[in-house]
Amino acid sequence: MHLESVSILSSGSCGNSSLFQSSDGSILLDAGVSCRELEQRLSFFGAEPTQVVAVVLTHEHTDHVRGARKFCSKYDIPVYGTRGTLALTPLDGVKVLPISSRQAFDIGPFQMRSFKVRHLAADPIAVSVSIGERRVGVASDLGCVTHNVIDELKSSDVLLIEANYDDNMLLTGEYPEFLKRTIKGDHGHLSNHDAGILAARTATDRTRSVVLVHLSQDNNTPELARSAVEGTLEKASIKKNVDVSEHGLPTGPFRLR
Repeated sequence: MHLESVSILSSGSCGNSSLFQSSDGSILLDAGVSCRELEQRLSFFGAEPTQVVAVVLTHEHTDHVRGARKFCSKYDIPVYGTRGTLALTPLDGVKVLPISSRQAFDIGPFQMRSFKVRHLAADPIAVSVSIGERRVGVASDLGCVTHNVIDELKSSDVLLIEANYDDNMLLTGEYPEFLKRTIKGDHGHLSNHDAGILAARTATDRTRSVVLVHLSQDNNTPELARSAVEGTLEKASIKKNVDVSEHGLPTGPFRLR
């Protein structure tokens, strides 16, 4: 049994969802687009909704849970999330399975680890997903890089890391000052600079790809994000392939075999 690939169905404020595939089923991390959009994007990657054995929610914000209730009700799929996330997510009629923000648990063949992050949500998490020796680390929607995030992401084969904003674009942009402060705060989002530091501190010899996710449509560009992270990695004498998931577009698959 192997973790075969991870694909990004959508990323950004328009909706977030990632697909992890094995030969014995798939899981979705977040379901932030509509049920119809989830169905279409699964098909784009050659997957069927009936192959999805679970949806894991990182937090309750609409861009991460928008399609969860309808999709999971339609296909009788359980939802995993922290108690804070589940309490604030509309999931009437869906089987829900609470997890803690510091927990290892299995979903079929998938070995999951959740770990706490700082974000303006009830009880947000990041996750690592593995089967056997293959592992993907995902850290998005967090305002700062903490030691536990670094420890949990180290030695991933594929890293999905938030690069939400370019500092200068946010500073000179049209967002109100209170929102700029929130985004830049310890419970907001990671900048391109932050993403580069996180990538440099977690990538190891086994890391095949660094994938930048959750880019702001207003305060970032794929070119700026990639350039910033590649520059930080180069300064640390680390050579890695850096990919960018553009706002709202499917990206991948990133193969692990």
